[in-house]
Amino acid sequence: MNKIIITGTSRGIGNTIAKNLLKHNITVIGISRKHTIKHKNYFAISFDLNDLNNIKNILDDIIFNHKKIDAIISSAGYGVFENLENFKEKEVIDFFNVNLLAHILISKSLVSHFKKKKTGHFIFIGSEASLKGNQKSTLYSAAKHGLLGFVKSFREECNKSEIRVTIINPGMVNSSFFKKLKFSPGKSIKNSIKLEDIAELVFFILKSNRNINYNDIYLSPIKKVINFKNN
Repeated sequence: MNKIIITGTSRGIGNTIAKNLLKHNITVIGISRKHTIKHKNYFAISFDLNDLNNIKNILDDIIFNHKKIDAIISSAGYGVFENLENFKEKEVIDFFNVNLLAHILISKSLVSHFKKKKTGHFIFIGSEASLKGNQKSTLYSAAKHGLLGFVKSFREECNKSEIRVTIINPGMVNSSFFKKLKFSPGKSIKNSIKLEDIAELVFFILKSNRNINYNDIYLSPIKKVINFKNN
């Protein structure tokens, strides 16, 4: 593995994965609205994934400038949790643009590149919400269910070309994801997943035997506790 694209590198899971791969001398092309990583092997692409019409242009430029891309970690996303009637129509559209459609269009733009190489790896960061629905989780669960369904079918398309497709579905992660939300994991280290653990898992999968496909991976804290904020 030499060159890897990562979306959502400004913070959270994508940011931690990028920093971990850089430690292992892997070149990272980061796609994000903002960038906080400064490293000689980090190439910052400032782009809002809500701009679906220009995703292909961005990916074409990356492939042209960096030639052989080995993998992509499709990590970008955010959470909104509210009763459906409280969302504005634009909020619904923007949410699915970033949390589902951008993942699909990026994959569409890269899959031909991987097929020509006869190798490549797609890794998607999903959620445990892909398996269940909860109150105030209509948009989030729908996007994650959709992403999981896409990945399962996309994997079947890619297998014959020896392209690996993996989705990692974590439970509650100790990250800034919950900063503006009305709930968060409990304070004990047993109540959430560490960002570094996800980053190490991604590195392990990337470096593993290319003849093995890691399919749907679910991670859960050993003891699930949710704290609800008063304000």
